[in-house]
Amino acid sequence: MNWMTILFAVGALAIVRGPQFELSREKKATEQVVREGSFELDTSADRALPFFTPEGERAWAEGWDPKPIYPPQAGVAFKANAVFRVDQDGERSLWTIVEANLQEHIAEYIYVVEGERLSRVRVQIQPLDGKRCRVRVRYVHTATSEKGLHFVASVTEESYAQKMRDWQRMVSAAIR
Repeated sequence: MNWMTILFAVGALAIVRGPQFELSREKKATEQVVREGSFELDTSADRALPFFTPEGERAWAEGWDPKPIYPPQAGVAFKANAVFRVDQDGERSLWTIVEANLQEHIAEYIYVVEGERLSRVRVQIQPLDGKRCRVRVRYVHTATSEKGLHFVASVTEESYAQKMRDWQRMVSAAIR
């Protein structure tokens, strides 16, 4: 772990420990939700991974418009410790790339929706053959406020399965 990752983690903890974090003891059991899912794509893992980078997601995720913070440049760099901001659907989030591994087909991020939640998302793409791959997506959402508790409660197994079906449909259309 390098200094940038540690700095981001400490900053996230400061947000979590800050004054807006006033969850009652009874609600502690619902603070975090972990959801995992997967889907297949009709393309190679090498060709699929760019669709799960900050810039590549623009091709299929409506309203996705990441703004680079670090390093300062025109587009978001797909490399560990790059930081960017996303303003979408009334939420403002700050993201950092934890892992950007082109050889292993991994994209992993931590992001904070201020006053609501801290989330971690990992996308790992497994080659099935030269023309197909399996995309595995794992989210961990941790509530940092009452609003975050409502969000965490909304991430049901059913809603997550639908999200994976939607991602498969949208990414498949972008690949074509």
